[in-house]
Parts: sequence; C-alpha cells; structure tokens
Amino acid sequence: MKKALLLLFLFSSLIVNLTQAQTCVRDSNILVTGGLLSPAPWSPDSAFYNLALACIDEPYNQSVTINVPTTITFMNITVPITNVSIPTMDGIGNYPVGLTYTCDPPNCVFNPSTLGCILMHGTPTSANIPDTFDLRIEATVLTQFGPVPVVFPGNDLAPDDHYYLILRSMGECTSSSTDLNSPFSTLRAVPNPASGLTRIEAQSTQSGMFRFEVFNLVGKRVYTQSVQLYEGANQFSFDAGSLATGTYIYSLGNADGKSVRRLVKI
Repeated sequence: MKKALLLLFLFSSLIVNLTQAQTCVRDSNILVTGGLLSPAPWSPDSAFYNLALACIDEPYNQSVTINVPTTITFMNITVPITNVSIPTMDGIGNYPVGLTYTCDPPNCVFNPSTLGCILMHGTPTSANIPDTFDLRIEATVLTQFGPVPVVFPGNDLAPDDHYYLILRSMGECTSSSTDLNSPFSTLRAVPNPASGLTRIEAQSTQSGMFRFEVFNLVGKRVYTQSVQLYEGANQFSFDAGSLATGTYIYSLGNADGKSVRRLVKI
C-alpha cells in the first residue's frame, strides 16, 4: 500500500511539474539584427533595459535567444566554432535569489548557425532588495584548438555592454492597464522605469493614425502625439526626461479603441 501511495505521489508530482513547465521562446528577429543576444544588452549606443522588469515575490519569466556565430576572433585570429555551451547550473552570475534558468536544448550546448534559448524563471524572494543586477553569462566556446572560456556581455566580446535585470518591490510589476476594444495585442514601454528616452513598442492589428497621450495621476494630460502605425510590430520613442519623478499613465489608441499602461519616471 505504501509503495502504491509513493508511486501515486511521484506520478502526481510529475504531472504538476509538466503542467507548470515554462516554454523558452526564440526570437528569430535576431537573425536580421545580427546580434548575439535577444533581448539585446544595454550598450552605450542603445541604452535600453530590455529584460523584463522583475519584482520581489512575483513570478518571473524571460526568454533569451542566443545567436551562435560560426567563428570567433581572439587577438586578431579568427577560428571556427564547434559549439558554445554554458553550465546547466550556476552559469549566469549575479542573479537575484529565487531565480534560475533552463536551456533549450536541455544540455545547454548550442551549435553554430542555430538559435539557442535560455529561459530565466522563478520568483525573486524577500532575501533580495530592489536593485539593478548586472548579469554575466559564463560560457565555453569549443574550437578546433580547444575550449575557450568567455563571459558575455563583457570581456573581449562586448566590453562596454551590460545585461541589466531590474528588480523592484512587490507590486511594482503589475501594470495599471485598461484595454477598451484595444487594437493592440501587446503594448509596452522599454525601459520602464525610465529616466529619459523610452521606446514604446506596440503590436497592432490595424494600420492608421493613432493618438499617444501621457497623463499624471490626477488626470492632467502632460503630453500628446499623433503616430502612424502599421499592422504588426511598431515602435516609436518618447522622451520622459522633462517629467517630474513619479508615476504616469500613457494611452495609445484610435476611434476603435485604446490601451492604457503605467509608466514610472525615475
């Protein structure tokens, strides 16, 4: 009887784990940009915090696509790459407590000319304090001359780039959003919180002119702009630098409907 109960418990646990399993989603747009990582790291030329915002005691899920090149250059010598791998555990440094990662493929070995996927997931615990974490991925590049350890972003591959993960207090990841017959499947500001320039990204179901508006928390409109959007992925910039520090509401819509989101100015 005990053996049967144990088997039932193990089977139930397996079903729960499979149900809760997350899927790592590859971003094929990286093939167009030619970058190594998607979302792209922060860099002096593109100072955006592209990883999703994380909050203490709230579930987190972020897919990272790795575009594995065919060659690597060290000290002006270019050699072919056999594969790139990261440890299946502890391969990402400076992580918030409570987060982990899994790979697709599961052994975390990525072949050249393929898109690998790393899923960062978990729930940051109260052992953390709100902070900006400068993540580092420790990898091994296998070449015909042997393995070469690398850390990216950073070192010789991208010395000025950073993979910033912003961790906020509980509740600050929940957007104040209202969608009224929204023509958008997604709408977000990157980075958010923002100190200056932020990028508004909208996945639209229709083409045409839209109105972008920003309001303070007492409902006063502080900015308005007409934007031309097209069916599919769109983006445009908004400079929040002139706004006072605090929380704002921005909306994007037309006569058919609109979406409303929260923006935090720091």
